[in-house]
Amino acid sequence: MTLSPAQKSAALTSTEQTLAEQAPCSSKRLLIVVLAAGESKRFEGVKLAQLIPSLSATGISEQAIISTHVERLQQLYCQDLDLERQETPSLQHASLLIILGAHQPILQPLLAELHSRQPFDILVNPQWQTGLASSVSLAASYVKEQGFDAMLLTLADQVALSVEDYRQLILMWHKTGKEVAAHYLDDLGVPAIFNASTLPLFTHLSGDRGAKSILKQQAQQGALVAITLPSAAIDIDTQADLASWLALKE
Repeated sequence: MTLSPAQKSAALTSTEQTLAEQAPCSSKRLLIVVLAAGESKRFEGVKLAQLIPSLSATGISEQAIISTHVERLQQLYCQDLDLERQETPSLQHASLLIILGAHQPILQPLLAELHSRQPFDILVNPQWQTGLASSVSLAASYVKEQGFDAMLLTLADQVALSVEDYRQLILMWHKTGKEVAAHYLDDLGVPAIFNASTLPLFTHLSGDRGAKSILKQQAQQGALVAITLPSAAIDIDTQADLASWLALKE
């Protein structure tokens, strides 16, 4: 389902209602946000629609980069994250949001099958031309309006991230209650989990500034835990990036 900005503050979606019924009332509500609104200008094409090898229940097939990423996140709901064993709430009380923009007419149909299998919400960022910050701000507003306790931000072109990588982030968030970020290339970055109390900081972002400045600020204040995730360093910006990554997978 695609939500217009006017619908963002509506009651809980059917997806969230279903998940809420499955999870304990004491569970923290996590929103997983996939940022996919960019023009991918350096790629000179619709980057997220490019086909890559994907492992599914029926074997290895090809599907779009964005579909592969979303399907991987959907698998989190089916995984035993050992949360109950650690006296922490179930991940069943999480929702998934995809933010589209420049290539929405092309990308949204690619997600139709995954949506029918396990529903999620889509927001279209009407200000995608202004840069990444507008999508991050849109996600932060959605978190606040829908009453989530935190959001996990990830970039749709981070093709090498695994279910286990996300699992580590979420478990650490549950364990510490702090912001959690990936650490790679000697720096902090996404995927990262931000608590709702941090959301006001996102209103000061602009242009192509993502959440990195906020991550560094939280780390300096001792409010953030970093997890080494080398695979987060791999993203696709150009045709050459994609060719190199596919060659490594062969």
